[in-house]
Amino acid sequence: MRPRHIVHVSSYYPPHLGGQENAVASLAKQLAQSDCEVDVLTSTQGGGPDGISVGQGICVNRLRGIVFGHAPILPGFPVALFQTVKPDSIVHLHIGQAFTPEMVWLVSKLRRFKYIAQLHIDFAPSGPAGVLLPLYKKLILKRVLQAADSVIVLNQKTLQTVKTAYGLTGRVQIMNNGIDEAFFTLQKPPLPAKPPRTLRLLFVGRLTKQKNVTALLSALHATKQKTSLEIIGEGPEGDALKQLASDLALANITFHGRLAREAIVNFYQTCDALIMPSLYEAQPLVLLEAMAVGIPVIGTNVVGIQDHLTGAGIIVEPTQAGLANGISQFYSRYNLLPAMVQQGRRRAAAMRWSQTLPKYEELYASVLGT
Repeated sequence: MRPRHIVHVSSYYPPHLGGQENAVASLAKQLAQSDCEVDVLTSTQGGGPDGISVGQGICVNRLRGIVFGHAPILPGFPVALFQTVKPDSIVHLHIGQAFTPEMVWLVSKLRRFKYIAQLHIDFAPSGPAGVLLPLYKKLILKRVLQAADSVIVLNQKTLQTVKTAYGLTGRVQIMNNGIDEAFFTLQKPPLPAKPPRTLRLLFVGRLTKQKNVTALLSALHATKQKTSLEIIGEGPEGDALKQLASDLALANITFHGRLAREAIVNFYQTCDALIMPSLYEAQPLVLLEAMAVGIPVIGTNVVGIQDHLTGAGIIVEPTQAGLANGISQFYSRYNLLPAMVQQGRRRAAAMRWSQTLPKYEELYASVLGT
């Protein structure tokens, strides 16, 4: 049975800045282009019009609420979900924050719809509310995942966590985020014969402790190589990072704040390398896009980066010394970069939407058929 109506539930959605929300929006767009009826239930956090808006064949309902422990608490969400689902709907629950998962679980018992739970990342404690996270996982998130008709994860480590910590044995599979075709047509020209005198680095992401930009700035201060760094993104660490850049007298750093994805493409074209200093990741969309474009990547040896980047980029430890070493390796291994870039393009090609979307549609169909 081919799915006709997909309801995506995500705490955040563009223009809110983040990889998960961009991945959700990209999947929703592809499904709408494949003649599915697509609804998105999300929050007003990060911008976007309050209430219902329709664009690109997608109906987005943004609900007001308050944020507690990084999770939007949306009083109107249960009613909106109850009213949105139909007898043949599939609810695709994107888990990155609390509240919406347990609401989907509870409403599914009343409305009797089937849902797929996608655990984008097994989130770690952060902020004062973080002390409650282990209890939340044990008492609530575990039940949400066990009640799902299927569970999606993005990497092998999360798959193992889901099996051991949440007691799931079947109905769990690894699925990739898809890459828009535009990034394959945007391929950069071949690398010049000689490396650049000044290495133009690009960072794209939320400015949070997870992204480890503090270590990156310290690495730029420590390296003897001439560098410039374009930082695209915003977040709670933004002011502290600007102050650190000033304290370290790093003159060649530009904080651009939040930019539309269309504007980011211009930086893909002009940078020499993408740098990803993260402490942990799931499957960062910016990494996949950079691989598709053909940008050399310096990334940390953490899950979500190294499993895609091995043999296709420079992998370093997520420390000041490690990141400084990665900059040095860009020059010492410059003759190897073209082969790494080509390997990255080949891996990205297997995750383009023409390859990935049918797998989601098959999963939806199998859930509807059970």
